[in-house]
Amino acid sequence: MPGHRVLFVLSFLPALAALLAPSTTRAEESTKPFGSRGQVALDDIVSLSAGGSPLGYPLVLPLGGGMGSIGLGYGGIAGYSRSTTSRTPGQPGGYESTTDVVWFAPSLDVFVGSHFSIGGTVAASYARGAQEVVTFDRGTQRSEGSGFGFAIAPRVGYVVPLGASFALWPRLTLAYGGGDTGFVGETPNAAFRSSNRSIRGIAELGLVARIHRYVYLRAAPTLVVAATRSSVPGAAAMVMTNDQNFTVRLGATAGLGILLGN
Repeated sequence: MPGHRVLFVLSFLPALAALLAPSTTRAEESTKPFGSRGQVALDDIVSLSAGGSPLGYPLVLPLGGGMGSIGLGYGGIAGYSRSTTSRTPGQPGGYESTTDVVWFAPSLDVFVGSHFSIGGTVAASYARGAQEVVTFDRGTQRSEGSGFGFAIAPRVGYVVPLGASFALWPRLTLAYGGGDTGFVGETPNAAFRSSNRSIRGIAELGLVARIHRYVYLRAAPTLVVAATRSSVPGAAAMVMTNDQNFTVRLGATAGLGILLGN
């Protein structure tokens, strides 16, 4: 009799499989394609950039002659970085500088129509740094600085599907941002402030790879056109100069995002 019971149970397995198969199919079909109306993309939870940050943040203090990095950098919704710059340390005219930066930069896109997205990034950063310069009488002069940076960057995009798991996501961004820093030296007249403001147009051609229902990877070459105005100290700390420059550069970004609304 136990054998008959086993056969009785096994006889229901094909029917059970037939019932489960449509359910699985319906579950797969319920996953919306990337870029469907109503989806929300939390972009760049973590990211890497080459050629400098497209938005000009995190804020980097102008210590040691450095106004930013053109190498590979880490970004994302929040982070911390520490950079060290030196030139002939210990020799007359040489220097060593260190900068610490923390930032918060949430990024979000909403698909208000099929394939069409509206979004943006809001970024804020705080930097603190110190520098030691070797004088020509082999003494040292130390200066310290701190400052805040910001960026506001609305954007629009359009998704072009490339199959079930891939899509092109070109986006256009118009960003406004800048930073203000203050410095204090060892002498009373060595204190000064500097600031910069910029308007940036950013074009990117993103390739999206969906690795999970709620997770995607995005990589994009970027074209950044920036107009920047800076107030920086001249030859003497108390003399300020206003500089304006226009730059065009290429870069690349890659990041991980979360997709909601499936």
